[in-house]
Amino acid sequence: EILIGLVGSEMCIRDRSKRMKYIYLAKEYDLVVNDTFELFYRGVICLYNPYQYYILVRCQKGNPYPRYYTFTPKKEDVGDYSLTISLLDIHNQVIEEASTILHVYEAVPPQMTLNVLCIGDSLTFNGVWPKEGYRRFTKVEGEPAGLGFNGTIKMLGSCHQTVEDEEIGYEGYGSWTWKSFCTTDVVSTKSPIWVNVEHHELDENDQHSTWKSGNLEWILESIEEKRLKFKRGNNNYSPNPKIEKTFENVMGGIHTNPIEVIGYEFEIGNPFWNKEINKIDFKNYCQKHHYETIDFVYILLTWNGLYKPYHTDFQYHIDYAKQLIRQIHIDYPQAHVTLLGIQICSVNGGIASNYGSSGPYSDLLGTITTAFHYNESLENLVKEEEFKSYCRYVDTKAQFDSEYNMPMVERKVNVRNNTTEMIGTNGVHPTMNGYLQLLSLIHISEPTRPISI
Repeated sequence: EILIGLVGSEMCIRDRSKRMKYIYLAKEYDLVVNDTFELFYRGVICLYNPYQYYILVRCQKGNPYPRYYTFTPKKEDVGDYSLTISLLDIHNQVIEEASTILHVYEAVPPQMTLNVLCIGDSLTFNGVWPKEGYRRFTKVEGEPAGLGFNGTIKMLGSCHQTVEDEEIGYEGYGSWTWKSFCTTDVVSTKSPIWVNVEHHELDENDQHSTWKSGNLEWILESIEEKRLKFKRGNNNYSPNPKIEKTFENVMGGIHTNPIEVIGYEFEIGNPFWNKEINKIDFKNYCQKHHYETIDFVYILLTWNGLYKPYHTDFQYHIDYAKQLIRQIHIDYPQAHVTLLGIQICSVNGGIASNYGSSGPYSDLLGTITTAFHYNESLENLVKEEEFKSYCRYVDTKAQFDSEYNMPMVERKVNVRNNTTEMIGTNGVHPTMNGYLQLLSLIHISEPTRPISI
């Protein structure tokens, strides 16, 4: 089919069969009785401005608002519902449409205590989404209210957070990728460092800002009260980098005062690595931490390494993803593995703030498109014959509000006007509300169904 339209003042003729895909709905979405499901159009329509088209949503249940579709199912709504999204142009012609299935079911407590392992990078480092998942599943208090299935899950991991005086574990390390969890724990020329400080003023608006220590460039990755993690910047590949007493800001962030350093150490190694057999080993990992078994694994990886705009080939990541998943299955054949897709990046300035106008991630639409393609590759992985019986994909991007849950500050619209607007300050790391939204709910429908997010 040939489409004819105007671009500026020139006639544009294009073949629809050759243009990019716009709508990226997952095959299915799980909804829980009494829990609000939100599907944001930014997270399913791969366009710089998805609102340039009329977005028509059709479903037996729920409400389509201008930015998102929402549905809070009741007990009587248990079942499956087809949802279709259509893009219509100014002539009311359908540009593209796609459909998915909404599965609605009621959460029930498991019959035994289940062991849950959450794995990720800087989006998992602070433990917010594992912690929130545990709260929503085991506690009643809080907003949104939890299910109150106390004592039914145990969160594994060497990183820790506290939920109402209960310690939960997870494995989350800033700048890590699939490969990081599959390879040795030896310090290398790519190893990040942790810098110890007496105090600092940095926050979520400063992640991925660029700093220099002497002649070496470092990228701020993770922030704690007394420690800061930096990954290596351009041409910083020395196995023993010289760390000066002061880090100076080069680009990005809103807090740019020098950082006074009192000490540093290299990132710890792969928690799953068994030095005796020189490979990853989940049985050894569990024995070392006195865990009985692993029942469910949630993996949120990775914005790291998605440097190329409009990229479509992610075999490098997928090969390591398969290696990690296969080893989990070999060691614990009963374990269910859920791959969480990555959320869409900041769309109102965070990319510009962190990455400027050249180099990796600096092309906003190209970066958005790469994220859509990467998520599609994860979903395709779990559909493969080898993995489909024990793996599933959760479409995080569709359920994440990238327009309002990314860091922003109020700034003047220009240097001659005191009117202000909200401008993004971080490319891929959310606000606290965004971290909470990464995991809206852990629940169990029935013994044969994996935990769903």
